[in-house]
This record gives sequence, structure tokens and C-alpha cells, in this order.
Amino acid sequence: MKCPGQDMQYWKPDAVFETDCPQCGAKVEFFKDDQMRKCGSCGHRFVNPNMDFGCAAYCAYAEQCIGNLPSEVLAKRDDMLKDRVAIEMKKYFRTDFRRIGHATRVARYAERIGKAEK
Repeated sequence: MKCPGQDMQYWKPDAVFETDCPQCGAKVEFFKDDQMRKCGSCGHRFVNPNMDFGCAAYCAYAEQCIGNLPSEVLAKRDDMLKDRVAIEMKKYFRTDFRRIGHATRVARYAERIGKAEK
């Protein structure tokens, strides 16, 4: 079975996009499932800025589905889930800063517990 996130029939129009090369500023086209692309102008290889590896943080089949993750992504892998939870929490609580602060403190405590168990 193919992952719906990787199957082109489920893609939205923004699944193919252009971004500027961080080295020379030339336009580089990416597909949403491209991990890296090489700039046609200067030859610089860089990671897809819109690639969402969130599923790779928890999916047992991520390596088969996505392939080898770039080293830049592997370095950030531990922070991916934490960042996504923080964003969703802030969307949910909106301007209730007291609850956001409390949830943030709870998340930090949970992170310390998780690191201690490794």
C-alpha cells in the first residue's frame, strides 16, 4: 500500500512549487515529496523547504516510504513533533496566554521525563 501523502492522486495544487536557491537566488522547482534538489544555475543541493517529515517521526515504514532522510532533517527529528504540538496548541488556545504558558510548562516537563528514560 502506498502512503496517501506520497500518492500523487491525493496531491493538492500547491504540491508542485518553486522556491529560491539559498546560494544564488535562482528559482528551483520542487515536488512536495522531493527531499532535495540541485539548483540548475549554481549546482547547490538543498533540502526541500516545504517537505513535511512529521510522519517520519513516528511511522515504522518511513524509511521504506521516504527513503533515507537528509542529515539536516535527522538532526532536527527530535524537535519535529514538539514543534508541531506547540503550533497546534497555540492555534487551539489562541489568546489564552495563561493556558498556553501552562501547556508549555507541562510539555517541557514531559520532554525532561522522556530524555531521562532514554
